[in-house]
Amino acid sequence: MAFITRLSRLVRADLHAMLDRLEAPDLVLAQAVREMEQALDQDKRALARLEREGTRLQDQRAELERGLRQTAEALDDCLAAGQDDLARPVIRRRLETERQAGQLSQRLRALEADAETRRQRLAEQEARLVDLRSRAAFYEESGAAEEGRFSEAWSSSSDAVRDADVEIALLQAKRQRGATS
Repeated sequence: MAFITRLSRLVRADLHAMLDRLEAPDLVLAQAVREMEQALDQDKRALARLEREGTRLQDQRAELERGLRQTAEALDDCLAAGQDDLARPVIRRRLETERQAGQLSQRLRALEADAETRRQRLAEQEARLVDLRSRAAFYEESGAAEEGRFSEAWSSSSDAVRDADVEIALLQAKRQRGATS
């Protein structure tokens, strides 16, 4: 059993090593940047939805406040006229509206807290994306510099004549000279 375990571990290690060699770090890095950009766009859209919902809730709250003012005026009119029978439904409507306004205010506070949390997370993600982009740019520059150094080394080594090449050419020239004499 230990042999099979060791063999399977060896096979897995070899497969992982092959995959590591197949992966191009620059492509993996570019894909990571794309994925972060997509996630950032999704989070921005979600934040925009929250902000639209917040605006909608604020509009509803303003409408409820207008309704409360109208109800208060109607209640004042009913009480001034001594119409208690008319005042009761107005009071009921006022109480219902106040309850709705309270619930709406709670939802609005929760939504604003959620939006603020998302804004902070979005700022952190943007900072990470900027960092990743700068790392990617550095990697690309260093990769280009490595290629440049490699080509310089290749061209300088192929242009320079080594002492061994001179010695070989000398021996060949002597042999040709001896063969022609």
